[in-house]
Amino acid sequence: MLALSLSFCLAVLAFTSTAHAQWRPSKETGLTQTPPLQLKNLSNQLINISNFSGKVIVVNFWASWCEPCREEFGELIYLREKYGSQGLVVLAVNLAEMKPRIMQFLKGNGISENAIEILLDRNSTTYKTWKARGIPTTFLVGKNSVVEGAWIGAIDDADAEDVKNKIEFLLKQ
Repeated sequence: MLALSLSFCLAVLAFTSTAHAQWRPSKETGLTQTPPLQLKNLSNQLINISNFSGKVIVVNFWASWCEPCREEFGELIYLREKYGSQGLVVLAVNLAEMKPRIMQFLKGNGISENAIEILLDRNSTTYKTWKARGIPTTFLVGKNSVVEGAWIGAIDDADAEDVKNKIEFLLKQ
């Protein structure tokens, strides 16, 4: 576990040297089809990504101890609020933290428990299956369940052209 935590920290440090997320197309992520994702949310309900077939999905891997993740959280909520009615689903997959710690993070930042769908990846199995290499990492999945690519590092402006254009293009398909 210590080695896994250390690798997360090193990956986070590597990604925080830039001011914003960097887009990597699917061929660079090692993913094309959407890997399985079946996790419990904060209400203890099982959420399965396959239930969102025909929707555009943002899958973000994060932890409350990760400063870039904390800074990015508001942008993820904004994406859900802005595009949710058009068919965008945002799933925030928390890595290896217990619900009380997540609730403390939400409360401390004035974020409602229902502001975004938070999923619990207690043993980081989903993180590994998705081939994420650090946090925050945010995958973008099209309506056809194809992984379009991923933003590596924090999305610091959800209205930035590179973010907005990719999401809006997929929503129109």
